[in-house]
Amino acid sequence: MTNFVGNTDTPKEIKDLWQTPQELFNTLDQEFDFAVDICASEDNKLLPDYFTEERSALTNHWNIYSRSFSAFMNPPYSQAQVFLERAEQQARLHNITVVAIVNANTDTKWFADAVKSANEVRLISGRIGFTRPDGKKVNGNTKGQCLIIWRGNCKTPCQITMIGRDQLIKSK
Repeated sequence: MTNFVGNTDTPKEIKDLWQTPQELFNTLDQEFDFAVDICASEDNKLLPDYFTEERSALTNHWNIYSRSFSAFMNPPYSQAQVFLERAEQQARLHNITVVAIVNANTDTKWFADAVKSANEVRLISGRIGFTRPDGKKVNGNTKGQCLIIWRGNCKTPCQITMIGRDQLIKSK
Protein backbone atom coordinates (compact mmCIF):
# COMPACT_ATOMS: atom_id res chain seq x y z
CA MET A 1 0.00 0.00 0.00
CA THR A 2 1.30 3.45 -0.91
CA ASN A 3 1.78 5.83 1.99
CA PHE A 4 0.04 9.07 1.04
CA VAL A 5 0.46 12.35 2.89
CA GLY A 6 -2.41 14.52 4.07
CA ASN A 7 -4.96 15.38 1.41
CA THR A 8 -2.64 14.74 -1.50
CA ASP A 9 -2.23 11.80 -3.85
CA THR A 10 1.54 12.21 -3.75
CA PRO A 11 3.33 9.23 -2.22
CA LYS A 12 5.41 10.17 0.83
CA GLU A 13 8.68 8.93 -0.70
CA ILE A 14 8.54 11.51 -3.54
CA LYS A 15 6.62 14.44 -2.01
CA ASP A 16 9.81 16.44 -1.35
CA LEU A 17 11.37 15.86 -4.79
CA TRP A 18 9.24 18.01 -7.11
CA GLN A 19 11.08 20.41 -9.42
CA THR A 20 10.32 24.07 -9.96
CA PRO A 21 9.04 24.62 -13.51
CA GLN A 22 11.94 25.54 -15.78
CA GLU A 23 10.06 28.55 -17.24
CA LEU A 24 9.47 30.02 -13.77
CA PHE A 25 13.08 29.42 -12.77
CA ASN A 26 14.33 31.05 -15.99
CA THR A 27 12.28 34.20 -15.28
CA LEU A 28 13.64 34.44 -11.75
CA ASP A 29 17.18 33.68 -12.93
CA GLN A 30 17.01 36.62 -15.37
CA GLU A 31 16.31 38.89 -12.40
CA PHE A 32 18.58 37.35 -9.75
CA ASP A 33 21.34 35.61 -11.76
CA PHE A 34 21.44 32.56 -9.50
CA ALA A 35 24.75 30.84 -8.80
CA VAL A 36 23.59 27.85 -6.75
CA ASP A 37 20.51 25.66 -6.26
CA ILE A 38 20.23 25.11 -2.50
CA CYS A 39 17.74 22.19 -2.44
CA ALA A 40 18.39 19.85 -5.33
CA SER A 41 19.12 16.33 -6.42
CA GLU A 42 21.03 15.07 -9.43
CA ASP A 43 17.67 14.61 -11.18
CA ASN A 44 16.01 17.96 -10.41
CA LYS A 45 18.89 20.44 -10.18
CA LEU A 46 18.40 23.72 -12.03
CA LEU A 47 22.01 24.95 -11.90
CA PRO A 48 25.46 23.39 -12.31
CA ASP A 49 26.29 24.25 -8.66
CA TYR A 50 23.87 22.72 -6.18
CA PHE A 51 23.47 21.25 -2.72
CA THR A 52 21.92 17.81 -2.29
CA GLU A 53 20.63 15.78 0.62
CA GLU A 54 24.12 14.26 0.91
CA ARG A 55 25.98 17.58 0.52
CA SER A 56 23.48 19.30 2.74
CA ALA A 57 22.77 23.01 2.73
CA LEU A 58 21.70 22.55 6.34
CA THR A 59 25.18 21.60 7.52
CA ASN A 60 27.50 23.28 5.00
CA HIS A 61 28.12 27.02 4.66
CA TRP A 62 26.82 28.57 1.48
CA ASN A 63 29.80 30.88 0.90
CA ILE A 64 31.09 28.84 -2.01
CA TYR A 65 32.21 31.93 -3.94
CA SER A 66 34.50 34.80 -3.01
CA ARG A 67 31.82 37.30 -4.01
CA SER A 68 28.24 38.14 -3.23
CA PHE A 69 25.80 35.98 -5.19
CA SER A 70 22.19 34.81 -5.37
CA ALA A 71 20.90 31.39 -4.38
CA PHE A 72 17.65 29.68 -5.38
CA MET A 73 15.77 27.21 -3.22
CA ASN A 74 12.63 25.15 -3.53
CA PRO A 75 12.90 23.53 -0.09
CA PRO A 76 11.43 20.13 0.72
CA TYR A 77 7.91 20.85 1.96
CA SER A 78 8.38 18.57 4.96
CA GLN A 79 11.39 20.65 6.07
CA ALA A 80 10.31 24.14 5.03
CA GLN A 81 10.87 25.72 8.44
CA VAL A 82 14.44 24.50 8.93
CA PHE A 83 15.47 25.45 5.38
CA LEU A 84 13.92 28.93 5.63
CA GLU A 85 15.65 29.54 8.96
CA ARG A 86 18.92 28.45 7.35
CA ALA A 87 18.30 30.71 4.34
CA GLU A 88 17.88 33.76 6.57
CA GLN A 89 21.01 32.85 8.55
CA GLN A 90 23.21 32.23 5.50
CA ALA A 91 21.95 35.35 3.68
CA ARG A 92 22.96 37.55 6.61
CA LEU A 93 26.20 35.70 7.40
CA HIS A 94 27.55 35.72 3.84
CA ASN A 95 25.75 38.78 2.42
CA ILE A 96 23.98 36.78 -0.29
CA THR A 97 20.52 36.98 -1.78
CA VAL A 98 18.34 33.92 -1.27
CA VAL A 99 15.07 33.39 -3.13
CA ALA A 100 12.81 30.61 -1.84
CA ILE A 101 9.62 29.39 -3.50
CA VAL A 102 7.28 27.90 -0.91
CA ASN A 103 3.62 27.32 -0.28
CA ALA A 104 1.93 30.50 0.91
CA ASN A 105 0.85 28.93 4.19
CA THR A 106 0.01 32.14 6.02
CA ASP A 107 -1.52 30.14 8.87
CA THR A 108 1.76 28.48 9.90
CA LYS A 109 4.45 29.60 12.33
CA TRP A 110 7.25 28.85 9.86
CA PHE A 111 5.66 31.15 7.28
CA ALA A 112 5.17 33.98 9.79
CA ASP A 113 8.76 33.63 11.04
CA ALA A 114 10.15 33.66 7.49
CA VAL A 115 8.17 36.77 6.56
CA LYS A 116 9.38 38.58 9.69
CA SER A 117 13.02 37.94 8.75
CA ALA A 118 12.73 38.46 4.97
CA ASN A 119 13.20 41.63 2.94
CA GLU A 120 10.51 40.79 0.41
CA VAL A 121 7.59 38.43 -0.13
CA ARG A 122 5.95 38.07 -3.53
CA LEU A 123 2.58 36.36 -3.31
CA ILE A 124 1.84 34.55 -6.56
CA SER A 125 -1.70 34.85 -7.90
CA GLY A 126 -2.59 31.60 -9.58
CA ARG A 127 -1.18 28.23 -8.67
CA ILE A 128 2.09 26.81 -9.97
CA GLY A 129 2.20 23.35 -11.52
CA PHE A 130 5.48 21.76 -10.46
CA THR A 131 7.29 18.91 -12.23
CA ARG A 132 7.03 15.45 -10.70
CA PRO A 133 10.20 13.47 -9.94
CA ASP A 134 9.49 11.29 -13.00
CA GLY A 135 9.60 14.43 -15.19
CA LYS A 136 5.85 14.71 -15.76
CA LYS A 137 4.60 18.29 -15.63
CA VAL A 138 1.48 18.74 -13.52
CA ASN A 139 -1.13 21.41 -14.17
CA GLY A 140 -2.20 23.10 -10.97
CA ASN A 141 -1.49 22.60 -7.32
CA THR A 142 -3.53 22.26 -4.13
CA LYS A 143 -1.95 25.38 -2.62
CA GLY A 144 -0.82 28.83 -3.66
CA GLN A 145 2.86 29.75 -3.64
CA CYS A 146 5.02 32.74 -2.86
CA LEU A 147 8.60 33.87 -3.14
CA ILE A 148 10.39 34.76 0.09
CA ILE A 149 13.51 36.82 -0.50
CA TRP A 150 16.40 37.69 1.81
CA ARG A 151 18.89 40.26 0.50
CA GLY A 152 22.07 39.75 2.50
CA ASN A 153 22.70 42.57 4.89
CA CYS A 154 19.83 44.73 3.62
CA LYS A 155 17.97 46.29 6.55
CA THR A 156 14.81 47.19 4.61
CA PRO A 157 11.63 45.99 6.35
CA CYS A 158 9.70 43.29 4.53
CA GLN A 159 7.83 44.46 1.44
CA ILE A 160 4.88 42.31 0.36
CA THR A 161 3.71 42.43 -3.24
CA MET A 162 1.61 40.34 -5.61
CA ILE A 163 2.82 38.90 -8.91
CA GLY A 164 0.80 36.94 -11.45
CA ARG A 165 1.70 33.38 -12.33
CA ASP A 166 1.66 34.36 -16.00
CA GLN A 167 4.36 36.97 -15.33
CA LEU A 168 6.60 34.19 -13.99
CA ILE A 169 5.71 31.46 -16.47
CA LYS A 170 5.69 33.14 -19.85
CA SER A 171 4.08 31.46 -22.85
CA LYS A 172 6.39 30.63 -25.65
